[in-house]
Amino acid sequence: MGNQDRKVSASRLIQELNKLLIGKIREFPDAGSDLGALETTADRVVEDGRIVGYRINGSKQWISNGGIADAYSVLANTPAGPSWFIVERGAPGFTQGKPENKHGIRLSNTAALSLADVYVDADRLVGKVEGQGLLQAQAVFGYTRLMVAAFGLGAGWAALDRAIPYSAKRIQAGAPLSEKQGYTHKLIVPHVTRLEAGRAYIEETAERIDAGEGSLNTEGAIAKYMATEAGNAAAEASIQALGGYGYTHDYLVEKISRDVRITIIYEGTSEIMEMTISRDRWQAHLKTRGVYYHDRAREFEALQARHPDVGAGCAALAMHALAEIMERARAGRLTRFQHILLRLGEWIAYAECAGSLARRAALMGEGKLSEKANRRFDAPALSAMSRIFARDAALRVAQEGLRWIGGARTDGAGREGADLQTAVNFGAICRAQAGLLEDMDFVADVLYGRAKAAAHTG
Repeated sequence: MGNQDRKVSASRLIQELNKLLIGKIREFPDAGSDLGALETTADRVVEDGRIVGYRINGSKQWISNGGIADAYSVLANTPAGPSWFIVERGAPGFTQGKPENKHGIRLSNTAALSLADVYVDADRLVGKVEGQGLLQAQAVFGYTRLMVAAFGLGAGWAALDRAIPYSAKRIQAGAPLSEKQGYTHKLIVPHVTRLEAGRAYIEETAERIDAGEGSLNTEGAIAKYMATEAGNAAAEASIQALGGYGYTHDYLVEKISRDVRITIIYEGTSEIMEMTISRDRWQAHLKTRGVYYHDRAREFEALQARHPDVGAGCAALAMHALAEIMERARAGRLTRFQHILLRLGEWIAYAECAGSLARRAALMGEGKLSEKANRRFDAPALSAMSRIFARDAALRVAQEGLRWIGGARTDGAGREGADLQTAVNFGAICRAQAGLLEDMDFVADVLYGRAKAAAHTG
């Protein structure tokens, strides 16, 4: 990607992608999300020793706008490897299937495609060079996954923005649901903090892309994983928050829940995101001889010294613990277990998003947050949310890490388990949970506009 291309703003790119009526390949009938396993072929058509075109054969599944698009980007295997071609609607041998009867996003046309000896001229080969298809796909994943992350974030908040006012009016046992911890601290506050962690990572990644750092594929995967999982969970919680009403078509949270569900599937499932994240950061761990996350943790320890109220210290604990767990996984060759590799992806996403939210809260406190950034919450509110999420991230990394590092053994963890508890500083992570309930009370006060929220400083 050239310098000029990198200067295109991520926000503008997202807007333009939404406008395009192009049949975008989501999955392949036999390959799923594995682009390298596709079976569609593009055979060269040669005249007088010169390639003049290609004949494409194969089928595609789960194509957004598949039944209505005017042009399609199609990935097919050439003699030199996977390559993208532009195929126009109406080309002989090119047919579209009936729309899929989907669980959600029912107004979005999704259909299968069939290509039977479809001819395209040589100038329809994207980039004019065969075999560049996978590299070209990788070059845009950072953008497109960030776009889907934003979908998940928006849908999650759309659901909570209906659950919050509902609970302020719904009276149970003589008081509004909004005044009951059992309601707010399970169905509202945790989802708000996860969504805001996702937002912090989305906006931070978009700023880096705008600054010319490339497409940031791994960061795009982290943003998508966190924001879409959080959005899906928030929508599910909002149905629960509205009780029987939430389960009916008359209340929009039911539709939001169906629609947001696709975001953890398309543009790479959450499991593919976990694999993408863990593979990249695993290489960083190996190349730095195990200090990659220790070094990042020290950055947040420095941030904690400057801003002791933004949860950066807990984010640092999460990253130190992550480094130790990854090192134990290396020493025990545990990444041969696919489940361990995927769980690493989850823990990495939580740890990095904790750091991102802490940075966001600090920037808000300094008045240096980007002018494009969302400002729904002020510095004290963001700081409280950051502390809540960072505690969750640190405990998740340490507790689940201990579980699965030990769970990969068959002879009992023994002394090694106790050593790992010490190495991940589990005691400090448990002590850092102090103040959690108070912070959750404060965030609930912020969400419901209760007066005492303004006086809280962390």
